[in-house]
Amino acid sequence: MIKFKNNLLIKNIIILLISGAVAKVLGMIGKIIYTRIAGINVVGLYTMITPTLMLIISLTQFSFPISISKLSAEEKYKDNDLLKSAYFIGFIINVVIIITVVLAASLIAKMLHNKLLAGPIMSISLIIPFVMISSIQRGFLHGKEDMLFPSITNVTEEIIKIILIIILLPIAILKSSILAVTFIILFNVITEFTSIMIMQKCINKKYNIKQKGKISLVIIKDILKISFPTTMVRLISSLGFFLEPIILTNTLLSTGFSSNYITLEYGVINSYIIPLLSIPSFFSISIASALLPNITKEYANKKYKTFNKKLLKLMFLSMLVGLVCLSIILIFPDEILKLIYNVNFGINYIYLIGPFFLILYMQPTLSVALQAMGKTNKLFLTSTISMILKYVVLYIFGKLGFGMNCLIFSIITGIIVTTSLVLFIVLKELNKKI
Repeated sequence: MIKFKNNLLIKNIIILLISGAVAKVLGMIGKIIYTRIAGINVVGLYTMITPTLMLIISLTQFSFPISISKLSAEEKYKDNDLLKSAYFIGFIINVVIIITVVLAASLIAKMLHNKLLAGPIMSISLIIPFVMISSIQRGFLHGKEDMLFPSITNVTEEIIKIILIIILLPIAILKSSILAVTFIILFNVITEFTSIMIMQKCINKKYNIKQKGKISLVIIKDILKISFPTTMVRLISSLGFFLEPIILTNTLLSTGFSSNYITLEYGVINSYIIPLLSIPSFFSISIASALLPNITKEYANKKYKTFNKKLLKLMFLSMLVGLVCLSIILIFPDEILKLIYNVNFGINYIYLIGPFFLILYMQPTLSVALQAMGKTNKLFLTSTISMILKYVVLYIFGKLGFGMNCLIFSIITGIIVTTSLVLFIVLKELNKKI
C-alpha cells in the first residue's frame, strides 16, 4: 500500500479537487452576482457572443495545457527550449487569430443580427495573448506535477472577477449595455494577467529558465503533433455547439412546435440541467489533470502494467465521486435547483438524462490515457463520429414528434458513443503492449 505522504499523485489530485471545488463555488457566486447586476439585456447580449468567445479561446489555447504538460513530463527537452518553442508557436497563432477577429468582427455581429456587437467581439482580440501565455505556463507546471500554483490561479481568477463585476460592471451599465458586455470580456485581461504573474513567479523560483532557450523545430513538431488534433477535437465540439440550436429549431418548427416552446425548453436544458449534472465532472477533470504527467512517464518508460493499474484506479475513483454527487442530485433535484438557480424547471429531464452522466465522468481520464499514449489523433475521429450520430438522432427523433426529448436522446447518444469509442481504443492499445 502506498503511503499518502509519499504519493505525489494523490496529493496533486487533492490539491486540484479542493481548488476546483472552491473555484466552482466562487464561479457560481460570481454568476449569481453577475446576472443580478447585469440584468436580462446585458446577459442576453453576452450570451449571444459566448460561442464566439469560447471558439476563439479554444483556438488561442491550441491545447497547450495538454501538449506542454506531456512534453514537460517526459523531460526529453530543456525547459528553456520547450517554453521558447511553445511561445514561438503561440505568437504566430496569436497574430493570425487577432487579425482574423478584428477583420471579421463586423461580419460576425451581422450574422448574430446585432451590428452593435462588433465592438465587444473586436475586444476579444485583447485577451488573446494573455490566454496563450497562461495556457503554456499551466501546461508546463502540470507536466512537472507542480499543481499548487496553477490551482491557486483558478481561485484567484474567480475572486478577481467577482470584485471587478461588483465595482466596474454597474459603472459600465450606466453608460450602455454594449459597454458592459465589453467590460465583461476585458475582465479576462486582468484575471489572466494575474495568473501569469503568479505562475511565472513559481517557474522562475523552481526551474532553471534564466538562461535563454532556443527555438527547436523538433520540439515544435512534437507540440504540433499533440496540439493540432486535440484542438481539432475542440473545434468539432464548438461546431456542434453552433449547429445544435439550428438543427433543433428547424426540426421542431417543422413538426408543429412553437418557437416559444423551443426557446424556453432549450434554455432550461442548457442553462440549468446540463450545468447542474456537469458539476461533478470537475472532479474527473481534476483527477485527469493530475494523472496525465504521471502516466505519461509510466508509458514513456514502457511500464505498461503500472500504467494500466493506475488508469483503472483513477477511472474507478472518477466514477465513485461522480456516483455520490449524481445520487444527491437525483434524490434532491428540486431542492438543488432552487438552491443554485432559484428555479424548479426541468426535473423530468434530470431523471431522464442524469444516469448517463455517470458514463460521462469517465471521459476525462480516458482522454488523458490516449494523450499519454500519443494517440491524440484518435480523439478527433471519435468526436467526429459522435457528433454526426448525435445530430442524426436529434433530427430523426425530432421528425418523429418526440419534442424536446429528441435533444435529450441526442445528448445521451453523444455520451455513450464517445465514451465507448475512447474506451475501445484505450483497451486496444493496451492489449498491444501488455
